[in-house]
Amino acid sequence: MKETEFKNDNKSIILYFLDEMRYGLMTNVRRSWSRVGERAVLRHQQAFANRYLFSAVAPLIGKSFHLMGIDEMDTEAEVVFLRELKKQHPNENVVLVWDNAPCHRSKRLREIPGLAIIQLPSYSPKLNPTERFFEEIRRSTANVVFEEISGIETQITTAVNSWSENLEAMKQLLGYGWIKEQCLGVV
Repeated sequence: MKETEFKNDNKSIILYFLDEMRYGLMTNVRRSWSRVGERAVLRHQQAFANRYLFSAVAPLIGKSFHLMGIDEMDTEAEVVFLRELKKQHPNENVVLVWDNAPCHRSKRLREIPGLAIIQLPSYSPKLNPTERFFEEIRRSTANVVFEEISGIETQITTAVNSWSENLEAMKQLLGYGWIKEQCLGVV
């Protein structure tokens, strides 16, 4: 999609950053407290069932959009996610910023009307505020053994909903200074 497509259509623009998080039955081991001189003993498991959470976050306004339970991270899943995201903003142009993953390079992704995609440089996860959001989501599942994938999905859903309902907290978590500066320079 060309950058000039948004110039004269009198629609507002909303900026989203997008990424995907794999989750599953393998225990998410994190630091934990124990008594001085004693080693913390935590249950864990090595299970390989997993799925994906696709998330788009708008750091300037605190909004977010999520699809969970996706089996594969591929172009087909990305197309479904982007179409659903665009349905949430029928009267706005959506600018999407994401990494350079192989499934993000398909021309089909750029054919969705009202959606423009900006690729981040390779190997630069610190530029994507969605990664910071995922840190908080992973924190909610740390050091817990889930017997079934539905258990971790319930926990993740609770964490995602908690963050999504608090727009001010999302803006504070994701509103990196450089994003605000760059957007103010464009307006």
